[in-house]
Amino acid sequence: MVVRPLQGEFAAEVIGLRLPVDDATFRDVELAWLRHPILVFRDLQMTPQQHIAFTRRFGPLHIMEPLQYNLPGYPEIFVVSNVEEGGKALGMKRAGWGWHTDGEDKAIPNAGSMLYALELPPEGGDTLYADGYAAYEALSADVKDKIRGRRACFSRIKLHHVHYPHLPALTEEDKRKRPDVWHPLERRHPKSGRTALYIGRWACAIEGMPEDEGAQLVRWLQEFSVRPEFVYRHRWRLHDAVLWDNRCAQHCATPFDDAKYRRHMLRTTLEGDAPMMATSPARSLASP
Repeated sequence: MVVRPLQGEFAAEVIGLRLPVDDATFRDVELAWLRHPILVFRDLQMTPQQHIAFTRRFGPLHIMEPLQYNLPGYPEIFVVSNVEEGGKALGMKRAGWGWHTDGEDKAIPNAGSMLYALELPPEGGDTLYADGYAAYEALSADVKDKIRGRRACFSRIKLHHVHYPHLPALTEEDKRKRPDVWHPLERRHPKSGRTALYIGRWACAIEGMPEDEGAQLVRWLQEFSVRPEFVYRHRWRLHDAVLWDNRCAQHCATPFDDAKYRRHMLRTTLEGDAPMMATSPARSLASP
């Protein structure tokens, strides 16, 4: 197994990995992932069982909902696909169009995800990844002062219709299951100890700020965090598998002609833990 940087410390490719792996090899993979939030495994031949078993070594797996988009017989695998068979969709179409981290609108966001390419269009369908560590480090001192110790509101209720206009509206039961959540803008990674700018498309307000001011700063942070200098573009090859760290990286699917071409991908998702604040609360929010 060889690990080669693709874009600085942010992204690297892993060549020569074969499943299953022994404990020593897996420790090497874990260390590589801690160093490189985006790991690209080249030519990784794996069955659904192997995909599940390998990802599970990083931690407990999350079952995506709605269940209709999961691989039959393998609820741990979420199908990202525009392919239909017998008039029935095999997976979720146009998933992930828009910058986000998986589960950012939940109380416990997902730690990581691993997407595996089984069928690809001849053009388009790349995935973009944005480095939250680099974005945080590049913030000016005055912006860091503004967000220090503050949390952002991430709202499925307010923004579902914006990001998923092609899906049914949320029911009242859906809304009860997905209430607004608040996460730190300066997020400390539980293993690396580094601080990332934690933002995404579900953010809409900032704790302790007037509504208009908070919304304006959210939009600015969203745009800043995905500047070209922070972004790695992954051009998929057949049997690539990409493991990304949702705690310090955003991602965004890019469009392709899904009326003409097929794109079929399988994804496992890791459970996470409550995001940790990297700095002490802002003075205006501190208890008297």
